[in-house]
Amino acid sequence: MSLNNKVLENMSESFGDAFYLLDSSKFSNNFEEFLSEFTTIYPKTNIGYSYKTNYTPKLCKLVNEKGGYAEVVSEMEYDLAIKIGVNPKMIIVNGPYKTKKALEKFVLGESIVNLDSYVEVEFLKEIAQRHSSRQLKVGFRCNFEINDESISRFGFDIENDNFTRMFSQISDIDNITIDGIHCHFSNRDLQSYGYRADKILELAQKLFTAAPPKYIDIGGGFFGKMEESLKAQFDTPTVEYDEYANLIATKFKAAYQDYSVNEKPMLLLEPGSAIVADTMYFVAKVIDVRKVRDRSIATSSGSKFNMGLLTSVINMPMDVYSSNRAQPQYEEIDIVGFTCIESDCLYKGYSGRVGVGDYLVFSNVGSYSIVFKPQFIMPNVPVIEYSETIGDYEIIKRQETMEDVFSTFII
Repeated sequence: MSLNNKVLENMSESFGDAFYLLDSSKFSNNFEEFLSEFTTIYPKTNIGYSYKTNYTPKLCKLVNEKGGYAEVVSEMEYDLAIKIGVNPKMIIVNGPYKTKKALEKFVLGESIVNLDSYVEVEFLKEIAQRHSSRQLKVGFRCNFEINDESISRFGFDIENDNFTRMFSQISDIDNITIDGIHCHFSNRDLQSYGYRADKILELAQKLFTAAPPKYIDIGGGFFGKMEESLKAQFDTPTVEYDEYANLIATKFKAAYQDYSVNEKPMLLLEPGSAIVADTMYFVAKVIDVRKVRDRSIATSSGSKFNMGLLTSVINMPMDVYSSNRAQPQYEEIDIVGFTCIESDCLYKGYSGRVGVGDYLVFSNVGSYSIVFKPQFIMPNVPVIEYSETIGDYEIIKRQETMEDVFSTFII
């Protein structure tokens, strides 16, 4: 995104001293590129975009227009998908908390519903009894070892005999069909995806003996595009789209090479950060610079809470835009937030010129930012789409007001 101080000043006059910038065209390109890398190898692949990562409706609508699935983990996200026109059959429902009432809505809507617990299995049995004339379709989130020291808290332990018995019992219920299996793990290195793919393909062969499942969902957690300065701060080597595809899709191609297109399972992917992180920027203004003993500090109109989960441990890429070329040079200065939280630091140890009135533009903040930002001491800031070609703006989310913040309280 091409920005300059004058453009930022104009936007600040209209939208305030802090706001997000959205590049939806970049999101569209990321979606298409990520999917293309997989379909080139294993054509029967689709994306279930992770709403929880960034549920900006404009982005969710783009996914729907491109034929992708909505991947949701709550009834709120499910209802959003329906509201923007998503066919319930194009919604993937995951997550560890589904009330009986919500689960009933999901399965009767014929969404892809991956059960996460034995409690949900009992709910399903009750729903199936009440709707004996309806054929209900579900899948299971599966938990297994992927040569990782951590143990995921989600899904069914497939090594437990209870899982095998339960799977068989559900399969025997006349109006329930098990369509697929799902997995997801927090480990993001490339090798872990190889283990993930091998294990779930092996499991599919074991559980679906008559014919392959309708779908195999391998989850998300994929790395996305980012600046070199950001890559260097990860302990794990970052991975490119084509590397994921060459590993995962190749395994699926080999596993189902003897099956027709109709018989092959759909490979479902659930990218969030991988396609949305680099599509948003956060803009804040420097409002004060001071020195406290040996520490140089620049206070901004933004907060680390505006920029997502990574900000606590990583410096997000930042550009400084200034109308004053004589701003002082710092070897090390901390860019901090407007809140009264001592740990509210947006960038630790910045080296360069910066001063009061400058604009700070943080990139790669589209992931777990606006969905996590609380209304802490101030209403949330707007989201703006800026078109470089026509030099115009579109309000994607307006500035919140005090009335918005307190609208659900009884005053």
